[in-house]
Amino acid sequence: MRPFPEKCLAAMIAVRALPGAPRYDGDDRAIVREALSDLDHDIAAGVDAIVLENSHDLPYIKPPLPAQAVALMTRIARAVRQRFDGPVGIQMLEAANETALEIALAAGLDFLRVEGYVFAHIGGAGLIEGCAGKLLRQRKKLGGEHIKIFGDVKKKHCSHALTGDLDITDVVKQSEFFLVDGVIVTGPRTGESPDLGELKRVKKTARVPVLIGSGLTPANIASYLPLADIFIVGSTLREGGNFLGKLDPARLAKFVRAFRKN
Repeated sequence: MRPFPEKCLAAMIAVRALPGAPRYDGDDRAIVREALSDLDHDIAAGVDAIVLENSHDLPYIKPPLPAQAVALMTRIARAVRQRFDGPVGIQMLEAANETALEIALAAGLDFLRVEGYVFAHIGGAGLIEGCAGKLLRQRKKLGGEHIKIFGDVKKKHCSHALTGDLDITDVVKQSEFFLVDGVIVTGPRTGESPDLGELKRVKKTARVPVLIGSGLTPANIASYLPLADIFIVGSTLREGGNFLGKLDPARLAKFVRAFRKN
């Protein structure tokens, strides 16, 4: 396991649509090339960690994902691992957590971002059930216990009516009880910032590292920096701050400067 710095900036690479997705254009080489171009910019800017995500596979589906998509993402992950010495993680939407684990093991990655770790919620693709038991057993079986599991709590883009009687700190406690390695807090949707009061309660409650998974900008990073350990940044680094926009090196450099300044 590669070490994380005390305050870790993790840049999210939004991989173009993979085979089987409605927006897949058939050009696998271009998909790999764009992901590695983003990586090169991230390295030049001095980020601490990388997160790969199949962001453009809209609308997302629950597993199983197409075998060709998994193979291409594995190819990308291996190439990223070869070029970058810091921690590399992966998330496979929607809730394809065991698939992400398989890719991480094949490519030598360091961590997973996992949705639906405990309890259940309704995502865009339907009911997402808690995966902790199956995922950690699979990690054990495959000899992957060095791969950290960072679980979203009250995940964005989801309905949490099923657990409406639970505070976010209850989900944190259950996640820790089920051996999570870190918890991720987000705003309600991509690009929206977490509630500061809620995040403060999570930071006070959690015994594992706290991650922020949405809504960070150069303007607000100073407020959030004391409240988490790892900061996953995507939309704000792209053209117009658009989740699916192309990486904007100027916006990337601006954010890194603001992050390091604080």
